[in-house]
Amino acid sequence: MSWISALSVWQWLLLSLVPLLILMLYFLKLRRTPLEVPSTYLWTRTIEDLHVNSIWQKLRNSLLLILQMLVCLFLALALLRPGCDGDELQGEHFIFLVDNSASMAATDVDDASSRLADAKQQVEQMILQMDPDDKAMLISFSDSSRILQSYTSNTSQLRKRLADIKQTRRASNIKEAMVAASALANPGRTSTSEGDVQVADAIEAQLHIFTDGGFANVDEIGLGNLQASYHPVGGLSVPDNIGITQFAVSNDINLSGKMFAFAQLVNTGEQDVNTSVSLYVNDELADADTTISINAEDKHELSFDLTSIVADLDEAITVRLEIDDADVYMQDNVAHNVINPPRRAKVLIVTEQNPFLSDVVDTDKVRKVADVTIENRSILDEKDYQDRANLGFYDLIIFDQCTPKSMPTCSTVFFNDFPAETDWEIGEPQFPTIVMDVNTTHPVMAGVSFNRVRIAKSGKVEGPKGALPLVEATYGSIMSIGSRGGYEDLVIGFPLVEYDEAGNLVNNTDWAGRYISFPLFFENVLDVLAGGSRFQSLKTSQPGELVTIRTPIPLEEIQVEGPGKANATLKRTRDGSYVFGQAELPGIYEVRDPDEEDTIKMFAVNLLDVNESRLTVRDEIEIGHEPVEGNRERIKVRREYWSWLALIAIGVLLCEWVIFNRRVFV
Repeated sequence: MSWISALSVWQWLLLSLVPLLILMLYFLKLRRTPLEVPSTYLWTRTIEDLHVNSIWQKLRNSLLLILQMLVCLFLALALLRPGCDGDELQGEHFIFLVDNSASMAATDVDDASSRLADAKQQVEQMILQMDPDDKAMLISFSDSSRILQSYTSNTSQLRKRLADIKQTRRASNIKEAMVAASALANPGRTSTSEGDVQVADAIEAQLHIFTDGGFANVDEIGLGNLQASYHPVGGLSVPDNIGITQFAVSNDINLSGKMFAFAQLVNTGEQDVNTSVSLYVNDELADADTTISINAEDKHELSFDLTSIVADLDEAITVRLEIDDADVYMQDNVAHNVINPPRRAKVLIVTEQNPFLSDVVDTDKVRKVADVTIENRSILDEKDYQDRANLGFYDLIIFDQCTPKSMPTCSTVFFNDFPAETDWEIGEPQFPTIVMDVNTTHPVMAGVSFNRVRIAKSGKVEGPKGALPLVEATYGSIMSIGSRGGYEDLVIGFPLVEYDEAGNLVNNTDWAGRYISFPLFFENVLDVLAGGSRFQSLKTSQPGELVTIRTPIPLEEIQVEGPGKANATLKRTRDGSYVFGQAELPGIYEVRDPDEEDTIKMFAVNLLDVNESRLTVRDEIEIGHEPVEGNRERIKVRREYWSWLALIAIGVLLCEWVIFNRRVFV
């Protein structure tokens, strides 16, 4: 666009005539009536006027003329609307998608503090370029999206909402943001049921996506009426970056007597690097590795021995791994974990004189990991049991050929019975039972063998959707496990023992009496379903993820405190757990008893996402199988100066008025 706005021919003619008319006034020859006076001394000013009224006389200097001509000049320039060169924003409706995921915190941009800051600057320039009748909406996205401003022509409101976009530590996924944008431009296309009708008119819109492209392609959502433009944000070259993508603490101290912290570092740059890491326990340096060499686009795994640290652990400790060298993306340079002290699981067995269950719990290994109580079936009708089961007092309840009226708030095991009022079922007993397959990949069945195990009769186990068969016979599964909220239910379709009409014990299987696999199976059940005596909270959560918290002692409410303003008081849910939804920042979160103010346990939140650590800016993204090429050219804003020129013209005109009326400098 030219430096000045184009005017029509007649407008140019009018502008050129104004200064000429002003100038003619100073050459105007007035007709005066001759009058004789005795002296001209008092008429000096009048004589001077006669000089300027002569058209043939040379024009004299006049400050008023100069000021008047300046006023005309500034007004003419204001009408020409001078401004900077730039491109006009095409369209009437605009949708701005701004990526605020973790990778947008990278600092590999020249004119801004981060990629996100650079993206916000570009969007603000486009908002300033909008015409008064244009409308725009603003959406931010990471692993979820947020509509910050619906369609509006109020550019001040758009800029305010744009400034409110904050950097997150979440992963990136544009799908939800595209659903929101497509729903406005293509109503009816996002319906889920056949026969849905379009309930609104389609709105053609210009979709501007500001991101580094660190997300998967969106194939199931088409653009339709959206005209997409991808604006890559980030440096032209691939920045050097070393990131922690895995950090976990092993939980096999009960088996091997050792505990390790394992980590994985990834070099996402194009250059080989040397770096070092430091391991801190309770904020004190515990170990370090200063000889790490990682090739370009390669990974490196390392481990730290924590056995001596947790040998006499009686309270929770924090573990932090840091990369010592700074780079353009610091969000993946630190990882956290927590080791809470172990506790013995509370296990209840409800049975009627089952010698195999009594014998299997009477071992040193089981006593070490669990407090096991054996009660007869009449306990199910007692209020004390019902209160404890509902409050989550137990970690695991084993029901031997019986079922409770309502399911407890803990994991369960059922022998020859199934949870009441659920989708579980056990078919009619079939004889004989021939085991065909065992799912040894599931931790409950790890190392458990059914070779030469004989089972007299068993029923086919059918569970709810998602239930996983563990042991299968010729006619279907006879042992399956399924989820119930945050708990697991294990249903076994055969009894270990039965009693005949005379009250004599009859074995239905020799699994519990002859083979080592049954004690191993029971230990697996305690470890997987009851928690065993393992160190708690070793699994970390992702930023923004809902965290389900369970406490050793049921409390009406707990307090959670974490980095930033992540503080909340949580009420216990029906299943005895607590749900925390403010884990936005990586770090350590403490769970406290509000009455005692003691730390019950801690948990860690980490990003640990290799996709966020890869800082390569994509040249092209794909939406609905349509490639959208990136355009790195900045859309320039046309800054017009006519308002300033008009103000200057008004100021000059005021000066001319003062000079003319007060006759100063004339």
